[in-house]
Parts: sequence; structure tokens; C-alpha cells
Amino acid sequence: MEQDIDQYFIENLRRRNPKIYRQANQHLNTIFYSYNDHLKKVMHIAGKVKQGFVHISPLIQKCNKEICPACSDVCCISKHGFYNYEDLIYLHALGFCPPDLKPGAKDSDPCQFLSFKGCVLERCFRPSGCNWYFCDPLLEYLESMPWYHEFDDLMREVAELWLKMIEEFFSSINHANPKLHLPQIHR
Repeated sequence: MEQDIDQYFIENLRRRNPKIYRQANQHLNTIFYSYNDHLKKVMHIAGKVKQGFVHISPLIQKCNKEICPACSDVCCISKHGFYNYEDLIYLHALGFCPPDLKPGAKDSDPCQFLSFKGCVLERCFRPSGCNWYFCDPLLEYLESMPWYHEFDDLMREVAELWLKMIEEFFSSINHANPKLHLPQIHR
């Protein structure tokens, strides 16, 4: 029985299996190498997403410096710090090699990218679970800033670009090779 390979990775990466994570990265390496010309638009949109995160990051960092040091319930946990398939598409479109997955982490464990000085990854390379998650105290503080509406508009623009990038990826791949399948899935 054949199953669409992308759907396979979308569903199975949720299990946080290092073997499936490596397979997904190898698959995307092959896709971006083999279909580079078909994916130029995806790479262009990914660059815009990255620039959006670069622009937004200082605004979030200002708030993090005020809220996070006094927090007793740290948000930087494994639950938010795991790359899903869309994240991997984005990173590969940028030509960024995703870091290895730390096996065996529980949702409540500290994120593998958290150091005593904060995240070791630039915001534009962090998992989407990290970038799109705001705890209540941080969100309340953000909302109290005079520039919040600008920030909210920027986040919305980045989200719309993200969706466009993912849509373009699947559309481009389906156009370039409509029969990209994983022959047999052995579990």
C-alpha cells in the first residue's frame, strides 16, 4: 500500500522519533536538490518569513527581558521546541541544516535549545511551536506596549507568508512530480 510521503512525515514526526526525523530531513534534502528550480518561489517566500522574524525578534526580546527572568513556570520546554514538517520545509528552503533531535525528551523537559542565557537559536531558526507560543504574562505585556498593533500586524504578515510558503511547496512538488510516494511503510 502506497502512502504520500509528505503525509507520512506530517503524521509521524509528531511522535518525535529521531529515525523519522532524520528520514524527513534526508527526504527534504533530496527534494530541494532535485527540484531546486521548481522551488525558487518557496525559497523566496521563506526568505521573507525569515526577514519577518528578524524584524519581530527585537520586539519580543524586549518583553522577554522583562517577563521571563521572574517567571516560575518556564515556557521553554520540549513541547514547544520540536520541529514539525512545515518547520523542516522552511529550514530547508533557507538552506539551513536543522539540528539533530534530542531523543527521549518529555514534553515538560527543558527545551534542548535552552541555555542559561536563553535560546541558542536565532528566532528565525526556532521551531514554530516556540515562535508562535506566547504565555499569558508575556502576551499581556506585549499587548500593553504602544507598538503592539504594529507587532500584531507583523506577526499576521509572517503567518500569512508561512501559509503561502507551505502551500507553494506542496503545489510545486505536486506539479514537478505528482507521484512522489513512499513505496512501503514498514513499522
